Amino acid sequence: MPVGQQNLGGAMSTVDKAMELLRQFSLERLEIGLNELARMTGEDKAVVRRLLISLTNSGFIEQNPENRKYFLGSGFLALARLREATVPMIKATQIVSEWLCKKTSETVHVGIPGTSGMSTVAYNLPYRGNVINLRPADRYPFHSSASGLAYMSFCTAETQRRLLALPRERLTRFTVTDHDELLKVISATKARGYAYSRNAVEVGVASVAMPFFVDAADPAGTIAIAVPDMNLTADHRATLVKNMQIAVRKLEFALTGTSSVQAPEHTDQAG
Repeated sequence: MPVGQQNLGGAMSTVDKAMELLRQFSLERLEIGLNELARMTGEDKAVVRRLLISLTNSGFIEQNPENRKYFLGSGFLALARLREATVPMIKATQIVSEWLCKKTSETVHVGIPGTSGMSTVAYNLPYRGNVINLRPADRYPFHSSASGLAYMSFCTAETQRRLLALPRERLTRFTVTDHDELLKVISATKARGYAYSRNAVEVGVASVAMPFFVDAADPAGTIAIAVPDMNLTADHRATLVKNMQIAVRKLEFALTGTSSVQAPEHTDQAG
């Protein structure tokens, strides 16, 4: 292998390790110590220390001088501002997800596609009732989550082939991992007009989701509603889908001035 390619491969390996380290931070873990980061990532302590030093020099990691723990730095703020200037989606998604949460009294989250699943960009939890909590830093797999299935079912054939080639982890005994079975789920999802997932990511949790479009053939993202599995009756699902359609229209109008949403032909009772 040429030396340049070897160096690039080594650099990418380092980037991967740095990204894995950053993914350990969440609302539940705003600050993490060196030893804990090493344990969580499975990396050698010396390797983690080098990564932290590099990320600190770049402003992406900062250290609390009182407890010596690390937290996400201000470097992300500049990138976030650039991202929002390029695609002004965050504010619009938060407004729409808040409206949908109040309308349905259920957990709502808006996701955008990543390399292996949907990443949350906005979410709202209801003030009362059986609340489904979520971790904003988590990714929702394409093959099992309602948001992932909604994206996969309405993307282009080329994108769908790429996503179908990804590894599929069986998260619960209800997770569909077989290729042919997954194709059937995708076909049913597209015919239905929205995605529906029950106990496939976490037992006891059911979700419905719809894609929204901005200016590309593939969806820009998805809006999903998560509810306790025992509460998702056929009537409740129909109500959620109706309100979700309105939310998608609101979001698309906010982002583009128009909407691609059409009412689904039916809200069938089969999964």
